[in-house]
Amino acid sequence: MCLVLVAGLSALSVRLISIQVWDRKLSDKSTIPRFILEEKIPANRGLIVDRNDKPIAQNRPEAALIADVNHLNFYDNLTRAVAHRYASQVAGWKNLNDKERSDILTETRKQVVGKMTRDEVRAEHLEYALDVISRELRIPTSELAQRVLIGKDSGKKRIVVEKGIREDQARKIENELQARRIQGFSFERSQRRFYPMPTFAPHLSGYTDHTGVGRTGIEKSMQDILAGIDGERELKRDENGLVNLTEPKKVRPPKHGKHVKVTLDMGIQAIIEEELEMACQAYNTNKGSITIVDPHTGDILAMASRPHFNLNLKENVEKAGTNFATATEYEAGSVMKIVSMSGALNEGVAYRGSVVNCGWGRIQRKGYYVPDHHAYGDLTFDKVLMKSSNTGAFLFAEMMGRAKFYEYLEAFGFGQATGFPIAGEGTGRISDPINMQHFASATYGYGLSVTPIQLAMAYSAVANGGNLMKPRLVDSIIAGNGNEVEAIPVTVVRRVLSQRTADQMCLAFEQVVKDGTGLRGAVPGIRVGGKTGTAWKWNNEIKTYDKNRKILTFAGIVPAPDPKFVCVVTIDEPTGLGELAISGGTIAGPVFSSVSSRVASYLNIPLTESVPETESPVALAPRQ
Repeated sequence: MCLVLVAGLSALSVRLISIQVWDRKLSDKSTIPRFILEEKIPANRGLIVDRNDKPIAQNRPEAALIADVNHLNFYDNLTRAVAHRYASQVAGWKNLNDKERSDILTETRKQVVGKMTRDEVRAEHLEYALDVISRELRIPTSELAQRVLIGKDSGKKRIVVEKGIREDQARKIENELQARRIQGFSFERSQRRFYPMPTFAPHLSGYTDHTGVGRTGIEKSMQDILAGIDGERELKRDENGLVNLTEPKKVRPPKHGKHVKVTLDMGIQAIIEEELEMACQAYNTNKGSITIVDPHTGDILAMASRPHFNLNLKENVEKAGTNFATATEYEAGSVMKIVSMSGALNEGVAYRGSVVNCGWGRIQRKGYYVPDHHAYGDLTFDKVLMKSSNTGAFLFAEMMGRAKFYEYLEAFGFGQATGFPIAGEGTGRISDPINMQHFASATYGYGLSVTPIQLAMAYSAVANGGNLMKPRLVDSIIAGNGNEVEAIPVTVVRRVLSQRTADQMCLAFEQVVKDGTGLRGAVPGIRVGGKTGTAWKWNNEIKTYDKNRKILTFAGIVPAPDPKFVCVVTIDEPTGLGELAISGGTIAGPVFSSVSSRVASYLNIPLTESVPETESPVALAPRQ
């Protein structure tokens, strides 16, 4: 009987020890110690960098301070922090060893438990915690207390005390709270997207929302590449259920996103942003764009649009979020004569010495007529471009035939998306090919709509020897270790012109700048070619063109003999210019000249001709 009793009681003793020591959490009726505290470890979103590896979009780690109401109400754990507050005021506390401190803390905690009510402990603990947090964040303790109180009153279990805390601040606060046994506070980590040049190409880079998901631009189109997978860590607890903020129990590391390298050159982008801003102020408008393209690869070297916005502030995004350079569809006027003239050359029905009679201001055909802006008689091929004769362009288009003209329109990419890798691109519209009046209007840029990016790619086809290129904005995908994961290939859409025709068109466009409507687009020291475009805007209310509202374009090739870049300038509805004639040559031309001078200097493009002493190849074109 004695042996049976001893064995039975021994078994019960082992079970009692097991329940109270080894498996104490299973028998603990309180909710707090059984919580598993998991903290997200945010993945780094991939960077967006330009062709020279300058960051366009990067990350700033930050944290939100969270107060957990359940933990702040758990009396047993709070007494340790309150005991620490009083014990740490003992003389010589900093010089004591761990054992001496532990003994003082144990004795002080007994006094706290014996003398203070539960509510007093909770209030003392919160005050102690907020004193520590306040010192680091430099926010008054009373303000922090008010935030916690409002959260409690609203019934929230997790209260956001402060957002946007720097990572170094968060770590310092964690260490301070941990050292003082303070419970109930933790941090939620996140990555805030930051844009070092927030007003440069905002439509292209795009931005992310508060959850870190891309909403526009490259941020949206490359979301799956840029976004990583968040990690997680489980916070460690001691035998008393106290949370350790600095030593995790389990960690699942995050998988960081990949970087995206774009074709933009932020040095060139800075130039065109400045030039476009000056042009909008000088010409009293808030709409326009400048696009710089490498014609041989289709690389978008720079693209600026107005209106625009600040990526960090995200103000006025609804009104300014449309990319003028890719989304605006408009009748471009004479800049579209590239189709009529190059098509006639390419089909062999004309050459640069061909002469046509422009009808002295008007050409009559059965059922319709073609007006000209000036009365011209006989003009050569080059002179038609130089004078920008509407009737002349029509006659050359007529030589190759209506069907061929529309084939070249489509071959140059008009009436269809260019394949720009960001959503929202316009396609433009091609007029009815059966209607002869529509055909006549289309030959000099009316009755059909285009986008600035379509014009840039069309002129690039002339500059590169006849190939229509797909615009390339993304250059490559880069892994976190710097290795290239994927290169985005250069894409030739189709051959539009022969090499000979393209070369001849470059020479013809050069004459436009030397002694034609593009005279004000000349660049000192560099042979350039280009074409002007002046178009009245359609007024749908009165069903006619409004001669007081114009959209102006200059499309140019730099340098003309050996093109390195194509620049398209579009200025929408300039006003307040006094006696200055409003045209693509007088308004968009000087902007093109100034931009091209600065970009050529930036790219170290050698001069192709001597520069008079009174001029400088990098001087800004005069503003009027």
